[in-house]
Amino acid sequence: MNVLQNRWLILSLGAGLVTAGLILYYAWEYPQPSVYGEQFIKDEFSPFLFVQFKPITLIFIFGFLFYASLIQHFEKRIAAVSHDVRIFLFMISFLITVGSVYEIFFNFALWGSLMSITGVVNPDILVNRFPNPKTAVSIVYASKIVILIFAVSLYSMYFLHRIERAPEA
Repeated sequence: MNVLQNRWLILSLGAGLVTAGLILYYAWEYPQPSVYGEQFIKDEFSPFLFVQFKPITLIFIFGFLFYASLIQHFEKRIAAVSHDVRIFLFMISFLITVGSVYEIFFNFALWGSLMSITGVVNPDILVNRFPNPKTAVSIVYASKIVILIFAVSLYSMYFLHRIERAPEA
């Protein structure tokens, strides 16, 4: 296996392993969170002065790298599928992008509203209890997951657009 030819696959596998490792570790470390997603926001890393990461932030970063480098590895195969299939994939990516933009606005509006009406200064303790109070979701967790979905779908649109505009080889 030529490392240079498979650099995107190697990056994807590495990022995927880190992502899966983080998810498994925190699911194991906090097996019964009181709020969905809470296990991914409880801890904080500080590798450098003034730089802090929650596990969900690292999951976001490495999850995006996993996806983006994986589709980059398969670029020639994706370019080889029919034009109609690529257009359909673009439309699906667009719909997911638009849906995630709505969710981003909703989460941040809810976040700001809850902080102002409750007087809570720490956003990590805020939860969304709608539509089912039994499955409350951490707003920090939900926001980062939705932004990851937005980033992945936006990158998919960019990737597919770039393939469409590439000159025929």
